[in-house]
Order: sequence, then C-alpha cells, then structure tokens
Amino acid sequence: MTSTAPLVVWFATTDSTARLGRLVLELDAAGVDAVVLPGDGSVDPVLLAGFTTRTATRIGLVASLSPWVQPPFLAARALNTLDALSRGRAGWFLDTTAPTGRSGDDSGRWTPYDAAEAELVAARADYLAATEALWGSWEEGAIVADVATGRYVDAGKVHVPDHRGPYFASRGPLNAPPGPQGRPTLLACFAPGADVPAGVDVLVVTDEAHVAAAREHTATVLLAVGGDSDASLPATTADGYAVRDVAYGSDSAAWLHGPLADLAEMPRGGLLRDRLTGAGAPAAVPTA
Repeated sequence: MTSTAPLVVWFATTDSTARLGRLVLELDAAGVDAVVLPGDGSVDPVLLAGFTTRTATRIGLVASLSPWVQPPFLAARALNTLDALSRGRAGWFLDTTAPTGRSGDDSGRWTPYDAAEAELVAARADYLAATEALWGSWEEGAIVADVATGRYVDAGKVHVPDHRGPYFASRGPLNAPPGPQGRPTLLACFAPGADVPAGVDVLVVTDEAHVAAAREHTATVLLAVGGDSDASLPATTADGYAVRDVAYGSDSAAWLHGPLADLAEMPRGGLLRDRLTGAGAPAAVPTA
C-alpha cells in the first residue's frame, strides 16, 4: 500500500456463476481492493477467479477454501496457478468452519469428520505447514530458460520438501515455480480466544472491541460490516472493512454507490499482499 485509505474486501455471497462474474467486474470497476469468492457453492472459487483474471484486471481475487476439501498439494498448486494468472493478485481465505458430512474412507487414515475442535485446530496448522513447504520448494532463480543449452531449470534450486506431519503428508515439490507473491495472501476470521492461523496476513473481526486483540497476531485488521445493517460504515480503528452478507443487485449497488464510493483509490495494482499489508492503520472513518 502506498496510501492510508481504508481497505475494502468484499465477501461475495453464493450465487450463479454468471451473477458472481458480473459482481466481480462491478467490484473491480468500483475500486474494491479484493473479493472473496465463496467455496460453498457448485462453482470452484479458484476456477471462477481464474476466469475473471483477464476481465477484472485490478481487484484481488481471494478463494475461500477449506482444508477438508482437497489435499494440501492440490490446494497449493491451484492457488499458485491463480497467483501466476492474476500476476500476483491471488488470496486464500482460510475457511475454518467445522467439516460437514461423513467420510466413507475405510482405509484407516485420519479424517476430520467427528474430530474434536482441538484436533481440527492441530490438523489445520499441519495443512498450512504442508502448503507452505510446497510453496517454498522452488528457490528464486530456479528458472534458467537457456534456449541455447536447452536447460530450463536449475535442479539444485528445486527441493523436495517431503512434509510428513501428524495429519497430512506431501512429498512435493510443486510442478510449477511460485507465483509473483511467493505464496497467496492469507486471510481468516478472528475470534477472541480462538486459534489464529500461522502466517495470516489479514484478520477479519466482527466487533470493534476485537481490533486490538487481532493486531497482536497480524498487522492488517478489517471490521466486518453489512448483513442486516443499512449501507453505512461505522467509525473504526481497523485498516478497513470486510463487506459481508450483502446480496448482488440493489443491495450491493447501495453499498458501492453509497458509503464505499469515497473509499476506493484508483488506479490500484501491484501484488495483493503489498496492497493489503503495506500500510499502517488509516485514520478512523466517521459515522455517516
């Protein structure tokens, strides 16, 4: 960030693919810093984000992914690809909700279903450690691309992380070099007393009273607004706002053309992590 303007991250609600695509374009045009694409619908949020990279050219594209849906290698590879396609605008909102359904796996391997909360917390940490190890498997300068010699990669700079945790194992390395950010920007929700994911870049709080506690874990904190409230922004000591539970259509238009219209700074660009974490807290925004 090169400015102290409040940040705006929009959490898109589950909808049809076409409507979600139109919403991303509108948010991009309005100057919203990033959009979180839901992972609880029929559309893969990474695929939708990749689809919009060419048309929504400035906004950060954050996929909401649960660690219980796919192995660490697949998540790391998909997010790495998104970062490359978007030229460094990829993010990962870590869905920390408890898994639903039941596993039919009779192999005896660990599954998250019916696991106690403490065990889920430990498994999430192991999942993050596995993805981090995979993203770190390529050193800077590993790509040689020497046409004359036919040498594409410096094999000495590509490592096998061979992560073997208590819950997840992934030998690696990734089958592609890291994206512009090295790893996607990590976002998560914050609740006092609850586990905070290691390496989180942005935390979302639901109460102004929790901003200070969240800052003990990360530099960038967003206050959640929206839902049943009217289109207005409360004063906050957070770095900006996370707009949640606002339906696409007249409701989203009321926010974009109302209280958020004066917050966006154009043009935006650059790496998403720099945009969301590169500046200190802005001055409080007065209540309208």
